[in-house]
Amino acid sequence: MTSTSARTCKACDRLITRGATQARRPRIALPTSKDSRCTVRPALRTIRTRLRDLLIPGPLGEPSPQQTCTAGRDAGTTTELLAQAFGHPHGAGFIGPGANPLLRTMLTEALTGKAGVAQVITTRVDLDRLLSPLSAETVIESSRPRLQVTESLEDAIEHLENEADMTTMIRATNDPSSGSPAVVWFATPGPDADVVHETLQRWPANSLIALMSGLWPYGPTHVIEEAGPRPLPSQPIPLLSAEQAVMRLSGNTS
Repeated sequence: MTSTSARTCKACDRLITRGATQARRPRIALPTSKDSRCTVRPALRTIRTRLRDLLIPGPLGEPSPQQTCTAGRDAGTTTELLAQAFGHPHGAGFIGPGANPLLRTMLTEALTGKAGVAQVITTRVDLDRLLSPLSAETVIESSRPRLQVTESLEDAIEHLENEADMTTMIRATNDPSSGSPAVVWFATPGPDADVVHETLQRWPANSLIALMSGLWPYGPTHVIEEAGPRPLPSQPIPLLSAEQAVMRLSGNTS
């Protein structure tokens, strides 16, 4: 994306990639609740099935059971997007041998789904990495206007900052229960995680889903195996602080 106008992006001046790159150690932060507890959300039972829907074709000439289920969902069954299932209000990172395949699957679903996604934002470099340069050209042409591809992370941030205020105004005039479609952002922040997070915070809650390639210091980082995501326990696990653990252990002392 090129522009002859002056830059108005507030966060872009802080991008480390604009000048000399500074060394920064990756950090992984756990999202905490108001009572200082971290909660691991239970895995959605549909995640593995829906990954198979998009990744595993059935026999030639015959629809697989998964493909039949997919057709049923398209016909009107409400199902949470994979981007929503793996996303987090402060963004989510993805690492491991299965990270790119999962991101590719979420990108495909976000672009082909009939509801839930207003726009998909990514850079040309990220799109080439998830698909291929030749395939990316075809996808860009066939997925407009839902897909917005920028030349750089800086351009993506500028675009999202310009859209943030308008989205806030629209959300303020709509019924909160109406479930407005979200914008899905695929990015590789690298050393510019701080600036990316600032941009994410400018958006209304649940309106921007940020899916990051690599370690993400402001939300969960999912480790994706080659065969797909690891299943989590079926029940939520309240993670205790040191003080809470001591209190419970003290209560069991006779």
